[in-house]
Amino acid sequence: MSKANNKPCIQKCIVSFSHDRFATRKQADELSVAKARKEIAQGKKGISHLILRAHDDEIDRLKFLFPIYGIPIMCYALGNLLLSSLKEIVVVGSDEVRRVLDEFLGIVGDNGKQIHFAPEDPENLSMTNTMALGRGKLSPSADEMILFQPGDLPFMYDLEKVLQDKDCVNHNLILWLNSREKMFPRYREDPDSEFVRRNYHYRALDGENGSMHVHEVKEPNVYPINLAAVDTDIIESLHASRKDGKILRAGLAKALKQPGRLMKLLPTLASHFMFFDAKLKRLRPDDDCQFGMQLSHFNKVTSHLLDTSFISKINDDPAFVSDVDALEDWEDFESLTHYAMEKYGEGALTSIHPFGSQLLEFREKAMPRLKNQLPLYADFPTYMNGLYRSLEMGYEPYDAQGAYTLLARKRGNAERSYNWYANKTEKVKA
Repeated sequence: MSKANNKPCIQKCIVSFSHDRFATRKQADELSVAKARKEIAQGKKGISHLILRAHDDEIDRLKFLFPIYGIPIMCYALGNLLLSSLKEIVVVGSDEVRRVLDEFLGIVGDNGKQIHFAPEDPENLSMTNTMALGRGKLSPSADEMILFQPGDLPFMYDLEKVLQDKDCVNHNLILWLNSREKMFPRYREDPDSEFVRRNYHYRALDGENGSMHVHEVKEPNVYPINLAAVDTDIIESLHASRKDGKILRAGLAKALKQPGRLMKLLPTLASHFMFFDAKLKRLRPDDDCQFGMQLSHFNKVTSHLLDTSFISKINDDPAFVSDVDALEDWEDFESLTHYAMEKYGEGALTSIHPFGSQLLEFREKAMPRLKNQLPLYADFPTYMNGLYRSLEMGYEPYDAQGAYTLLARKRGNAERSYNWYANKTEKVKA
């Protein structure tokens, strides 16, 4: 197994504003609707009408371009990176992404960072290729961790704990697992406190027998990785199969291709299969998870599987799980920002996002031009209402005048979300 001796902090990042496409819009919509129907039938808390691209779209349904409070999601993500200690950033995306990026940098500047653009390859939109495109612009050294992240995390602005993580020195891949218990410690006695609703398919046991804790965990959205030491195909497999509890299948498929590595896994896997269920049942008798593992075992197995030093970490920041994969996710953020505006005035974005003033400046100066350049923005309310109808949402987000409607049933969650982000922003700005 290769050891790690990396530089002490992450200074380079690949942010992906690219996403795979389905062959047809019909195929994409059928998958999105079928998934949501299944979740509704199963009584899931996190219902997801997925926002998916298709090759035959007249307007590219690229979620990173969807505006929140009139500002593209990708601009929030870029603002998060500009606020950080990163030195060099590669943006991977479409030509429309490039046009938004150029406007963004022209108005808010680069905050002293090197910003590169790498056009996505329409014939190869895999994560592995996206990483390769970004790597070609960054040229990281063999002892350097970089940050890879998708660009649909608009409020993930507290990145320093990832970039300055002391474990970067001795590990070549770090998975920041999103723990429901850490993010929303009161969700059992107060379900409404969980203002980000997601489905948690995995369980992680942390600690020793006398003080062991159960975490309901969700897949990571940030990947600190040494690209010289880790096979990026496993990241592709894990990311592509992360939904709906299919991650075990990806790991086993990788292991079966490496018989030598598989042999090293057997003692730890044997212990897992013999004892994990019993340990979980002692702590959660009625728990019905799709896959779980003790964190120490997971770290050991994955290190052998990848043939490099690996560690997983428990994350407690809801912004790290608040990606925009589905219409419900977009609406959560749209409700949050409109609640803030209704309650505290037009500039209230500055109270919930530390880059808020620059984002509002971008909206004022750039969006009128982009509305005339990008078809998605020409009449976004009409476009979004049509999307809601086609995916069977049962209502439309905009009224006849094109104004967003903050539904009464969304108001309580928007208030809780506002209070959390306002408190977080105050701490980050301090």
